[in-house]
Amino acid sequence: MAAQSYIAVGADHRSSNAGVRDRLFLDEAGRREALADLRAKGVDQAVILSTCDRVEVHSAADDPDAAIAAIQSTLASKAGYSEARAAELLTRRRERDAVRRLFRVACALESAVIGESQVLGQVKEAYGESQLAGSMGRALDTLFQSAFAAAKQVRTVTRIGEGAVTVASAAVQTLRDLHGDPARCRLLLVGLGDVGALLLEQFRLAGLTEATLTGASRRVEKAALAAGCHYAKLEDLPAALANADVVVTAASGGRYLIDAETCGAALKKRRGAPILFFDCGAPADIDPTVSEHEQAYLFTLADIERMARDGRFGREDEAEQAARMVEDCIDQFQRDRESQKAVPALVALRAHFEDQRAAVLRQYRRADADEATRLLIQRLLHTPSGALRALASETGASETGASETGASEGAASDMAEAEALLRRLFDLPVSDSDSGAKTVAGGSARPPEEES
Repeated sequence: MAAQSYIAVGADHRSSNAGVRDRLFLDEAGRREALADLRAKGVDQAVILSTCDRVEVHSAADDPDAAIAAIQSTLASKAGYSEARAAELLTRRRERDAVRRLFRVACALESAVIGESQVLGQVKEAYGESQLAGSMGRALDTLFQSAFAAAKQVRTVTRIGEGAVTVASAAVQTLRDLHGDPARCRLLLVGLGDVGALLLEQFRLAGLTEATLTGASRRVEKAALAAGCHYAKLEDLPAALANADVVVTAASGGRYLIDAETCGAALKKRRGAPILFFDCGAPADIDPTVSEHEQAYLFTLADIERMARDGRFGREDEAEQAARMVEDCIDQFQRDRESQKAVPALVALRAHFEDQRAAVLRQYRRADADEATRLLIQRLLHTPSGALRALASETGASETGASETGASEGAASDMAEAEALLRRLFDLPVSDSDSGAKTVAGGSARPPEEES
């Protein structure tokens, strides 16, 4: 049976906007339903990774084209898109590209903040859900275990994880510089992006306790409850803004959620108390003219990253090293995968050798070790020697009697390949006088018949 093909289908923060991802998003119950739907369509192995920044399905399938069509159909149905529209919105990857995608996601090389730690936990959670749903097979399990191992290696060898912490720490320090103790500050988080979740986590570690979550997504209220935040409707954003000391946006909705006028009104209600803005949206969520207000301090994600850079840590260098390590891990995975293709043949060969050994022992019960091993060698070499003689005869016939040069060259090439493979398999020496298959394992190409 041919090896199953790996595929990855989905959309992320680079290939789609927040509105598309929000429609594609599947909660836990939705993921269970989607996995069941995929199994009904013949996709027996699938993992669904559904977060704020990405919705993608990883699968191993005998028929990759049919599996891709089934995945697109399922995602389209859940999101309310036509299958044609879903095909336009979704990115499809196959084989090495699909393997690379999972490895890079697990290693946080595809995250908005390179090296952030949340994504590996999300991948492991999705893997566990697939196991519980009965959608995890050997091929997909091997892929995910290899991805987890690559992520562990990358975080052990490189300092890429420090990059995300350093970026978040720069934001925390900026907050301290402007407002002092984070414990006295109130945070407004706009949108559900993973960068916002990262900054929320770091602000809380620094002492901040009061946070409010708002946004256009239908999932915001549930997300606020899960994150331990207050919830505010998006239409109440102006009031929530006036109550915030620091604002983090991660909506990426393709339009400005906060403009200069809204900011000015909030500052007026705050009687001049400053507001610190971190716009982590891509595209931006905050109108750049907001910074024209004297008490409004606006930083983009790029600004925070620049603040995080210093002589002790080069995030780009770490990311490049991690990317090279991922490629090495993929190479090893592919080599291991290729080697597995030989396993059935090796099992069959071992069983054949055992059968021949048992037959010799049954037939020659009184033979001593020397005689028994000699008879076993003769029996094992009998069939391959005959095949080599036949191939040599075909080569000779082609050279002397074939009217077409191609036939002669083809037979000679087959003979050369067979001999080269034989020497490689059994580590046989090559002599200058060799031509054709004259010797086999140091013996005659035609072994003597077994003694009766």
